[in-house]
Amino acid sequence: MKRKKIDITSRYMVLLVFVLFGVNTILGVLLTYQSASAMKAQISARMLDITNTAAAMLDGDVLRDVTPDDRGDTGYETVITTLREFRQNIELEYIYCIRDDGNKQFSYGLDPILDNPADFGSPAVYTEALYTASKGVPAVDETSHIDKWGAVYSAYSPVFDTMGRVAGIVAVDFDKEWYDGKIFPMIWTTVISAGSSLLVAAVIAMILTSKNRSRMRVVNEQLNELANNFDALMKEVRNMSGVNVSEELYGHYGTEQYDDVDEVESMRMKILALQDELYEQIENVKQQAYIDGMTGVRNKASYLNTEKSLNEKIKEGTAAFSVIVFDMNGLKSINDDLGHEYGDMAIVDATNVLAGVYDKGDIYRIGGDEFIVILNTVSEAEVQNGMSRLEYSIASENMNEKPYKRPLSLSMGCGIYRAGEDKEYREVFQRADKSMYVDKADYYAKNGDRRRRQ
Repeated sequence: MKRKKIDITSRYMVLLVFVLFGVNTILGVLLTYQSASAMKAQISARMLDITNTAAAMLDGDVLRDVTPDDRGDTGYETVITTLREFRQNIELEYIYCIRDDGNKQFSYGLDPILDNPADFGSPAVYTEALYTASKGVPAVDETSHIDKWGAVYSAYSPVFDTMGRVAGIVAVDFDKEWYDGKIFPMIWTTVISAGSSLLVAAVIAMILTSKNRSRMRVVNEQLNELANNFDALMKEVRNMSGVNVSEELYGHYGTEQYDDVDEVESMRMKILALQDELYEQIENVKQQAYIDGMTGVRNKASYLNTEKSLNEKIKEGTAAFSVIVFDMNGLKSINDDLGHEYGDMAIVDATNVLAGVYDKGDIYRIGGDEFIVILNTVSEAEVQNGMSRLEYSIASENMNEKPYKRPLSLSMGCGIYRAGEDKEYREVFQRADKSMYVDKADYYAKNGDRRRRQ
């Protein structure tokens, strides 16, 4: 009878070993992927901030028609000087303009680099991000590409003329080794931490296969050590990717909680608790990858996922939504006169005003000062009511003194999905975007356009 009890315990031990290895393998793979995704999203957002700022400094009417033959003219020299000064201030290696030749064909425009610049009119490497920018939406390469200057990731931002058309594209290249060097340390840290946990599990396996039931208390101690390693790993992920992980993940693991159960049941309960925390923290990391770090609203990656989902609903015939596009007015003057730190304050204030009217989960920051709100309604009255409330909130906010000494202002435009007429999300977005640019043109007609100041 005693011999049979030991055999059953041994089988529990073997099962425990497999569970430990499984949990740690899932932890290593999923957290590595999610941590890298979170870091990549943050880097991409910073790249877009740079290109959006550079694009906002250029005059689209000038960029659309300028050529090397215009060297010495005011327009040509303004574009070149702006790009060179921006390159020096941000310490960029490559920043240049790209022209859309149509049919997904692109060529290099003005290049301010003195040493080995791109030839004007020569073909530019096609990427999906470049094509997206040609349609009016800033984008970053998902994968690197190779041109004659080497392997790079590029960020692209459209430059609009006064008619709201894309007059050109500003591109900034980031060396592949630099980009990957920002991501790989996090991956290696996660892999090493997960590997350490696997090593602990391997030690546990050796103990379980070589000791009898009287050594089960040692297994419990090793399991607690594994929980501590997991705690340390999650704190490391929090420090690098900004995920909100609790300080005491396993405070409820105290051994006194399991005094009334046998040792095998005690370990089973601990493993289940560890599993629950694992899935919870994986979800936290996943959510963090879709949140804009500066404003706390959803980011470009989340917006693209929502766009994909809405396109699927349109095909299924279940779509019902409205799109409102917002763009801050006067941000360039704040950045120029006071610095980007104050510009960031204005962006955060604009976000808070939007969040005071719309649900934070419906707000997306897709560029430096560009926001989109997607509502689950096709009621024009509801949409207009929300926009009216927003204008009132902006007016109220402007009664407070701001450190950047400028009134907060948002140009806005809406588009409502038309069932049976709109074939894809972009058609609704384009109506909203066009309406926003009409509103923006009206704002600058009344207040003056500092963007075009020479």
